[in-house]
Amino acid sequence: MFGRMTATPLVRLDAGKSLEVAVSELLAATDNPQIARWIQFPTAAVLLLLVPNDPESGAIYVYDRRDGVWYWVDFEDQKYSGYNLTDLEVLLERCCFLRLVENPACCASASGLAVLSSRGDRT
Repeated sequence: MFGRMTATPLVRLDAGKSLEVAVSELLAATDNPQIARWIQFPTAAVLLLLVPNDPESGAIYVYDRRDGVWYWVDFEDQKYSGYNLTDLEVLLERCCFLRLVENPACCASASGLAVLSSRGDRT
């Protein structure tokens, strides 16, 4: 799980919209999935969205609050059906993903970056 990361711009909003409005726009663009996890920073937000009643269907989205862009974050791995909450916890705790997210402009420039666990191995 994890490996080379891609961050694809999915939704572009006018700068200055509230985070609640931005989340609403993302939910509308992704057919109104469930919010399984929501983490916010002054410059960014991370959401794990799930198809209702399918805990293995998660997709990870990062919002650049300054530029008003939602990025869909994916990895070159074998998780074709999507991620679950445990996968997200591993990404957050062992792969230092939040360091990248705290500066969301890095998401766009980090496409192709290999995301590894803190032990240096692919998780």
